[in-house]
Amino acid sequence: MRDTWRAFLTTISFGFRAARWHAVFQILTEIALALTGPLIAYSAGVLVDAASDRDLDRALTAGFGIAAATGLLIVAQYYNAHCVFAVLERTQALSDRTLMRLLGGIGSLAPHENPKYLDQIQLLREERESLAEMTNATAGLISAFVGFGATALLLADVHPALISLALLAFISLWITSRANDLAVDAQEDTGEPERLRRHLFDIGTTAGAGKELRVFGLTRELVRRHHAVSDEVLDTRNRAAWRGAVLKSIDAVINAAGFFGAIALVVWLAIEGRATPGDVVMVVALTIEMAAVVASSVGYSGDFLWCLKQARRYVWLERFAETSVKRTDEPVQPPASLSHGIDLVDVTYRYPASERTVLDGVSLHLPAGSVVALVGENGAGKSTLVKLLCDFYEPDGGEIQVDGVDLRRIPSADWRTRLTGAFQDFVELQFAARETVGVADIGRIDDDAALHGALERAGARSVVDGLPRGLDTQLGRSWEGGVELSGGQWQKLALARGLLRTDPLLAVFDEPTAALDPQTEHALFERFAQAAREGKQRGTVTLLVSHRFSTVRMADLIVVLDGGRIREIGSHEHLMAHPDLYAELYDLQSSAYR
Repeated sequence: MRDTWRAFLTTISFGFRAARWHAVFQILTEIALALTGPLIAYSAGVLVDAASDRDLDRALTAGFGIAAATGLLIVAQYYNAHCVFAVLERTQALSDRTLMRLLGGIGSLAPHENPKYLDQIQLLREERESLAEMTNATAGLISAFVGFGATALLLADVHPALISLALLAFISLWITSRANDLAVDAQEDTGEPERLRRHLFDIGTTAGAGKELRVFGLTRELVRRHHAVSDEVLDTRNRAAWRGAVLKSIDAVINAAGFFGAIALVVWLAIEGRATPGDVVMVVALTIEMAAVVASSVGYSGDFLWCLKQARRYVWLERFAETSVKRTDEPVQPPASLSHGIDLVDVTYRYPASERTVLDGVSLHLPAGSVVALVGENGAGKSTLVKLLCDFYEPDGGEIQVDGVDLRRIPSADWRTRLTGAFQDFVELQFAARETVGVADIGRIDDDAALHGALERAGARSVVDGLPRGLDTQLGRSWEGGVELSGGQWQKLALARGLLRTDPLLAVFDEPTAALDPQTEHALFERFAQAAREGKQRGTVTLLVSHRFSTVRMADLIVVLDGGRIREIGSHEHLMAHPDLYAELYDLQSSAYR
């Protein structure tokens, strides 16, 4: 119950934070709209009785009541519609930003390896609009209850038995709750297939996969698989929808019987002389009004319960983000510079929900001021080791020490301000060129000298010099006036982004030049190594990961990983003098260039 209340308060607050006065006026206009129906029905009953009694003043007063209620209805509808759209648009923007902040703020990448986490996130993305609709659903429920109460009071005034008509609304609410539960259960059951369906759609419709789709003729197969998984998802959800429809049909029959009984009762009372003609007119009008109130309360309660389910999922994510923050009793700041270096002490790691150990008892010293190359075959654990050093994961066993201090004691955000790097799976940031590079250090986005320095170090100066507006050129053909880059050019800009920071403790380059030719990579890595050696006073550890052995031979230290363990370690000369896996791989690769 506590989680439900937290979920409601959290998501209802989105509307009031995003559009406070619009949300307030939305609720007030909803209440005004709820009162117009009962007011018109009551005034119509008075009007009929006044006409029967030939009471002109009373009839005019009743007519004025109908006119006033009608005017209120028109004005309230106009302002209500404006408020609804304003709240939805602004709340949607706020909830999207909040989700971005939450998901991007989770320090560890480990959850992204967990299918159950991914299922929940997919469902949250799929139904994130519901987070913005909580204000609307709540305002609708308030309106329904006000209309329900006013209608019930007027019916009870004619005859107490008519109050039973109002009680039918509770049956409708219970049935709606059951139908909503069926829909939610179906959504939960199809979380992973729905992710697959969207993945197949993305592959089939995005430019990145276009070449392989056409070369290998994959479109037909993708469509077939999409059709199969769609059938699985839709069949499950449709079964739930049909079961919900059966429940709602039963609800409709019950309400129809109740409304017929109410009208029959008031007509009988009028025949018996215990009700006036005006009462008959009012009850008929209130019966119609009650039908609308029940329908709206059922609709809004369904929306409310659905929004509440997504709100609980949001609260789960919020709590997950809170608990994922690395906590320590004695936090310390990263050192200003490294004097000893970084040590991995008997580090073990396996991915969530996996029995396979990716790193097994790895102990390694990365000397301050050194250039270290990490090599090994695919799946050896190189990228995992890099992610551990970046504090994207925490070791399952052992520890990582920074100048003798356990990395767990250094807050993740503080540690990452002293990191820099470039990765094989870099992001194509389709901003202005200066922003694409400058986001690595927001304060220097407008510092042309710093940006050009990073571009020079990355060998990317020619990329920007060839753009029509230089650093101010919009990148990406999907934007008006945007310029498209080749894969190698995008990668050079990602490298420049990684080289903008000039005082890191750890610089990581994990296959950052895969889209470049070997000669360009070699020249770049020579510059990296030279810059690292020139900056030894900071003690920066530069870690290079590459499959090109002609490049890594320039490193001070080469670490060979094999099956999650360190197999060899030493300089190029040492490893070649004591032949093992490194010498074998080096000879195989170098022979291909002879």
